Amino acid sequence: MKKLLTISLAFVSIALAAATPLNLEGVTKLALERNADLATSRGTLANAQADLVVKEADPTTLIVPLTQARNTAVLNAVQLEAQKLSVFSNVLTAYINLFEAQENINVLETQLALDIRNLEVAKAKLAARNGTALDVSKAESTVSSSKQSLADAKAQIPVLSNRLELVTGATGDLQAAEALAKVDIKLDAAALEAGLEKRIASVLQAAQSVALSELNVKLADNDYTPPNTLRDNQAQLENSKRSLETARANAVTSLRDAIRNASNAKERVGISAKDLENAKSNLEQDQARFKGGSIARLTLQQTEVAYRRSQYSLAQAIDSYWRALASVSTSSGVDVLGLLTKLGGDK
Repeated sequence: MKKLLTISLAFVSIALAAATPLNLEGVTKLALERNADLATSRGTLANAQADLVVKEADPTTLIVPLTQARNTAVLNAVQLEAQKLSVFSNVLTAYINLFEAQENINVLETQLALDIRNLEVAKAKLAARNGTALDVSKAESTVSSSKQSLADAKAQIPVLSNRLELVTGATGDLQAAEALAKVDIKLDAAALEAGLEKRIASVLQAAQSVALSELNVKLADNDYTPPNTLRDNQAQLENSKRSLETARANAVTSLRDAIRNASNAKERVGISAKDLENAKSNLEQDQARFKGGSIARLTLQQTEVAYRRSQYSLAQAIDSYWRALASVSTSSGVDVLGLLTKLGGDK
């Protein structure tokens, strides 16, 4: 069993060594270029635009089918932009999952080193008749558990790398090259809510339905169209208006929830940053105490592990804030993080 575990970890180490390190900007650029869903959305938009060109050039095209063609082209354009934001959100999640798994390995390795040191101390105390065999047994169990946790964490890396490959359309093992930057995005709720019917496909589609229904009422409001047709069109118009109100209300609710979650995530970043400051202060104090001979190496090692875990917790908090901001983007139709705009993905 130990030999199999050793071989497995060896393969994982080889995979990690052969992996291609990319930062978030790099994997996002790949996704914009290669993602299959985006390619489909671009094709759909191109077809709708081509159909519109044909209909506009044909003088016999009636107003209703022409309006529908225009609506379809506009809707497909908005859906493409929404697809880009959705793809970025998926890329971001996959990148974060891989990066956190990589960082977790470092944390677990630090913890394992501490557990091994605790085992050595327990054995030394037993030899000096200052400890018990039970203490040694507990320490051995802790080391075994830490080794298994580390092995499990390493085994997750190829899986998570593959998931990142799938959302980017890339080939070959990928590796998250760096932590996400600490950001502070100011969210203007009123500005984000304004114009949702132009950026959120469900709201746009409902608004288009209202406009088309209004057109049908206008076309039926004459003395040569059966009155029943006019009444049906008027009823359809009222239904369309109610659907638009519902669609917009749902979109606003989703956006406000996303903004609230982003605000909470931002607060957690501040708390985690403060915790890291405290952990750093404790580490510096213990380093000085160790140098002065007032604490043992084991105590300093415990403080180092606590500091490493605080670093990891802050990274996780920052990652959660990025995910929350990406959710605001998909809910508002606005690239609030600005990365897609930087890469030209808003074009």
